[in-house]
Amino acid sequence: MKPYIIKTILGALVLPLAASCTDSEEWTPGPEDSSMGVCAYFPMPTKSSYIFDSEGKQDQMNVDITVSRTITDAAASVPVTLTSDAQGFSMVTPTAEFAAGQASTTVTVNCGGISTGVKESFTLKLPDDQTDIYGEGLAAVSCSVIKSEWKMICDQARYIYSYSDYSQMYPNTYAELYHLDGTKMFKLTDFFGSGLDVTFECPSTEQTAFLPLNNAYFFNPTGYEGLDCWYLYDEENDTYPTWVPGNIEGYPALSYLLFYGLKNYTSIYMNYYPENLYGYIAFTCDVEFDNGDFAWGAFQADFSLKYNPFE
Repeated sequence: MKPYIIKTILGALVLPLAASCTDSEEWTPGPEDSSMGVCAYFPMPTKSSYIFDSEGKQDQMNVDITVSRTITDAAASVPVTLTSDAQGFSMVTPTAEFAAGQASTTVTVNCGGISTGVKESFTLKLPDDQTDIYGEGLAAVSCSVIKSEWKMICDQARYIYSYSDYSQMYPNTYAELYHLDGTKMFKLTDFFGSGLDVTFECPSTEQTAFLPLNNAYFFNPTGYEGLDCWYLYDEENDTYPTWVPGNIEGYPALSYLLFYGLKNYTSIYMNYYPENLYGYIAFTCDVEFDNGDFAWGAFQADFSLKYNPFE
């Protein structure tokens, strides 16, 4: 269920050369075209947004980016250029170092010097003479980074599992909701009992679409413009989780959850009742169980906040 990238391969048209006007059988080849170097590239990233705890050590706030190449016969050093409008990013490894025969390596960007509570971004670029514009991957890649402190804003966020007719699918489970200080970013732990934490951004106190920033594989099954559907996905282990919420016996395990990402179907209302800071998230989802059965789900999460994150 992973995305595939379809690439067009451009063929080369070889024209016959005119016969030489000399009887000599000697021929000296011209210089080899090395304008593409080792054909280095960045593989399509699976993650482009990073969050660091401002209480952590700055020298450990690192982002590792994979660099690959298609010409691997000899050792090579490929310089990588970092650009950003923000101060505080630095290259720990400014070159991609390849041993003979090695196809992939990593370069590291340290983000410890960026300002706290502000989302910043950087771009890495490979040199033009080491890349093939018709080849694999990307010649440049960008990432967003934020450094702040996670504060618990609700210790009893409730997950409600229902079928489309709102009859109970599983008993309620509970988790914690965190707020990234100085931002409008949040994190729900144990997302619907899966064991995965899901971060998201809520830019307004009004109703808005819920779109995760991690542990999600986005997928549009209908082709409808503006429909941001997504599967719950374990990025760290590169797999789709299978679980029973609450590990309660007698219930089938969830295998796939496809959430429909439109405001009318998957929405968050952070302060639905401002007077007591009550909020909720409503999800319409396509549920697949591990026994092969399917169902439409009307899942929900609700919470009472300890403070107003928008003030």
